[in-house]
Amino acid sequence: MSTEDKKSHDDDTMDFNKLEKELAMAVEQDQRYHRENDAKFRAVHQKVGSYEEFRDIVLASHIKPLQKGDTLENMTFEVKWNSLAGKNKANQSKDSTTEFKKGTILPKDSQEFTRDWRRYHKSAPDQYNYLLQIGGTHLGQIFKTDINLLGDFLLALDSEYQSQDSEKVLEILESLCSAQRFTLSVQFLSGKEKKSCDSLIQKLESSCDDSAWKERIAKSKTSYQLNK
Repeated sequence: MSTEDKKSHDDDTMDFNKLEKELAMAVEQDQRYHRENDAKFRAVHQKVGSYEEFRDIVLASHIKPLQKGDTLENMTFEVKWNSLAGKNKANQSKDSTTEFKKGTILPKDSQEFTRDWRRYHKSAPDQYNYLLQIGGTHLGQIFKTDINLLGDFLLALDSEYQSQDSEKVLEILESLCSAQRFTLSVQFLSGKEKKSCDSLIQKLESSCDDSAWKERIAKSKTSYQLNK
């Protein structure tokens, strides 16, 4: 048997450490989303006496440790490697990633959006373009209940805002207001996120002097609690 025939499949190395870290991070992000969401429901059912108590319940939702089965330490992988097939799959994966980044595949719900947002759209410019590609109407359909990423949206829209996009940006802000727990999402904004929201609204306000536009801006200020 030739040396080439004796070559083990193990010689085709993969960066399992990197793969494990990325998968563990994705698992943690998904679990954090569900933990916080469950904590909100528990707080509502418990009829907490104040907003501060409600907030404390949600912020403490991460204290519960991960189960041992949630880690990858005990997992084993069996790699059946075919060089030609592997190259084809790699190309398909790359094309798929590019397609997601271009926004040609719209997420069907908030979970798909959150997954794609964290996996493919990590920079502010990419996030800004992604939001504009999806558009206010579809975002409103995706986030019908609550918007855990509202702060991230405001930071990206404010930092990358272009005056020619004013109509699209305002439509996004208006559509998000229709979420059932929108007011609660606004209350959970950090100080930095609130400043970005205020800055963004001011930029939109100065982009047009039309009376109808000013009226829409005034409503957005009220919705995002900027009149207090």
